[in-house]
Amino acid sequence: MPKKTFILHDETVNTQGFRMLTSGADLSVFENNPVMLLNHDDWNMPIGRWENIRVEGTRILADAVFDEDDERAVAVMGKVERGFLKSASIGGWPGKSSDDPSLMLPGQTYPTMVTWTVREASICTIGSNHNALALYDKENKRMDLNDKGTLIKLFDTASGIHVSHKNETQMTILTGLLKLSDNASEQAIADEVRKIIRLRDELQAENATLKTEKEALSSKVQAFEKKEKDVRKADAIALVDKAIKEGRLDAKGKDAWMKMFDANFDQAKEQLDAIPPRVSVTQQIQTSPSGGTGSVKLADMAFSEIVKADRLKELKKDGELYRQKFFEAYGKYPA
Repeated sequence: MPKKTFILHDETVNTQGFRMLTSGADLSVFENNPVMLLNHDDWNMPIGRWENIRVEGTRILADAVFDEDDERAVAVMGKVERGFLKSASIGGWPGKSSDDPSLMLPGQTYPTMVTWTVREASICTIGSNHNALALYDKENKRMDLNDKGTLIKLFDTASGIHVSHKNETQMTILTGLLKLSDNASEQAIADEVRKIIRLRDELQAENATLKTEKEALSSKVQAFEKKEKDVRKADAIALVDKAIKEGRLDAKGKDAWMKMFDANFDQAKEQLDAIPPRVSVTQQIQTSPSGGTGSVKLADMAFSEIVKADRLKELKKDGELYRQKFFEAYGKYPA
């Protein structure tokens, strides 16, 4: 029969959920020993060999040459000729894999194998990317790719193969965060995610409203505080001016008293109210029997009047009275 060409491999996702890049295939071992097996059965003798092994795009192709002196091989060849067997499958050793999202295809649940070595190729009832893929461990034992534990070990960095089963792990984490069962459907997961997105949007809108209301309230509070401050400043000016007019304060101490009112209005007012109105020296002289300033008590005189009467030295002899008169005049104690 004329040689029949088989597709040994392509880059579609296999039924185990991963795929293998053709560009990462090492064909050298296979090209040196291009054995053709039946269903990856290497316990029995080969049924032929492969010729014209080649890469076309993302596919690996080869021409089948059956051993016509082998009864089993002739039987398989006849089924191929009559169209009962149409598929081939490749067997190899795994290499490195990658969970790069750009390499993932729809339906792929495990990483992409980016390097691997071709060991053999078989005539199969089902093709290599339809559950007939064969991978072998370092001891040339065929791996059971239908066993989930085997797949996890295959794509485990601890095994020396640089891969991970991140998709499955991430899905488990996602269902846990959403408080769903591990076997939750994609629809159930999508519905929960939509609820979270809707709640996020509602909270963002509510937060924006609260922010606007807070800014408006803050503006009102600032306006109120400014108005209150202006009113208190006007009241402080009136109180200090009145105290100066009544002789309770010296005009030179006005700025100091205004600072005290600005720092603590109520405390400054309390201190100012405690200073009694002063009778002028002139009035005291007029009512004094002797008619001189020396007969007027220093305690009854304003600081400015004491200075004018040249009695400052006399005042300083009474340290406490001096401090009091100085404070009343200037709103601070002498240094």
